[in-house]
Amino acid sequence: MSKKYWEWQPSFSIRSEDTAFLIVDMQKGFVDEGSYLEVPMARTQVKIIRDFQNFCHRYQIPVYMSVFAQGPDYCYDFYWQKNKERGLINAKGEYKFKIGSPECEITDALAPTLSDTIFTKYGYDCFAHTDLETWLKKQNIKTLIICGTVVNWCVDSTIRSAYHKDYNVVVMADGVSGYDHAGASGQQWVDMELDLFGEGFARVLQETDLKKEIEANKKKEEDSF
Repeated sequence: MSKKYWEWQPSFSIRSEDTAFLIVDMQKGFVDEGSYLEVPMARTQVKIIRDFQNFCHRYQIPVYMSVFAQGPDYCYDFYWQKNKERGLINAKGEYKFKIGSPECEITDALAPTLSDTIFTKYGYDCFAHTDLETWLKKQNIKTLIICGTVVNWCVDSTIRSAYHKDYNVVVMADGVSGYDHAGASGQQWVDMELDLFGEGFARVLQETDLKKEIEANKKKEEDSF
């Protein structure tokens, strides 16, 4: 099977009434130039994500924003033990990505509004040890649009988790980013993951196509009354 993500037929429709938008880890510690775990590609996508964030506000689509944070009592042991090798902890035991630190702030260009929900997580999966699923259930959300960084870490983990929790998952193709590591470039990781998502877990759409579908479905509903 060698289909590209855009070659798959849609298996569900995206309606504003039961959809939420999740922005994964677009925080200063990943996005800003010179940051500790910088993902330069993420910075190039801020405008696209911001435009869709504003679109969601207009269509009353709930916006959720995750922030990766850590601490000695707020971590997975495996990840915490890697901190020294990653340059995230010094000999004094001072560590980066502490809750409330600058690197755990949303990058300025995506500054949340009062209606947006920000939450911290210490793992890759936005559902693990957070209240995200509870919030989505309270709002009767069936479809979850996901974007952010890093595509083969937190984004991938969250997409798989949402799929296995029976959400209709949508990935914003031009709103996920990667970096060079593990034998592949950041762009190669994005390309491979998008095709994988399209085959196994989600609809994968460009931001402009997401808007068009939501607007068209909204108009159909309004015209039916």
